[in-house]
Amino acid sequence: GPPTPPPTTDVEIQDEARMNDTLPPAVDGTSDPAPDTTSAQPPPQQPIQLQDPYGLIFPRIAELATQKRWIELIDIAEITEINARLAHSRQALSANDDHKLSRLFVIVPLVLAYFIKNDLPIAKLVLERLPPDIRLNPLIKNLGLLATSYSAGAYEQIYSNANALVNAVAKPEFQQPELAQVINIMVESFLFSFRDRTFLLLSRAYTSITLSLAEMYFGLGSSELLPVAARHGWAYDTSTKVLKPVPTNEPAS
Repeated sequence: GPPTPPPTTDVEIQDEARMNDTLPPAVDGTSDPAPDTTSAQPPPQQPIQLQDPYGLIFPRIAELATQKRWIELIDIAEITEINARLAHSRQALSANDDHKLSRLFVIVPLVLAYFIKNDLPIAKLVLERLPPDIRLNPLIKNLGLLATSYSAGAYEQIYSNANALVNAVAKPEFQQPELAQVINIMVESFLFSFRDRTFLLLSRAYTSITLSLAEMYFGLGSSELLPVAARHGWAYDTSTKVLKPVPTNEPAS
């Protein structure tokens, strides 16, 4: 048909304007793209890291060592050691170097506690069940030497190896001051208990003993030994330099 003529009257022009206002805006190729409604992919899950059981329990072990509560320390250390090894074996974590290092925070106090309680066979068993790589650790090697001399009753070597253990943790390259403090406390307690048992043993074995021989048994010089011997009731003859133990039937536990 013929084209629609343009509006000419005022009414037609107003109607045309109203119609244009109601039309939607034209869409061309320059309009903004629609937002992407695809959900973002979540990041890949990281493997769950197990908490270090040795590091977690060490503050309690340090507290018990400070309080000299050896039986409780042994119980907690043994339970931690058993549970940790079971967990590691199930999840193939035995090669974790961090856990190998932190294991010393439980093993070393455990062995020293057995020394203090004069339970040498169990202390040696704890060391023997360690894997070879941990046995090569200098701290464990020092403990092994102390266990060997203790087992052999080699008094001079016992004191020498105990001092070597203390000196090892006093070196600047030893980076675990908390463990060093526990070792110092426990070595001191071990030597005290060992000397106490030695007083009982010598009191049963000797009626008199030279000062030089007593110094070897106790790892002390005369200035330190004589006051301790006097507290145990031993008499000392300054002219002959001979000590006379007090006989006792008390067991050297």
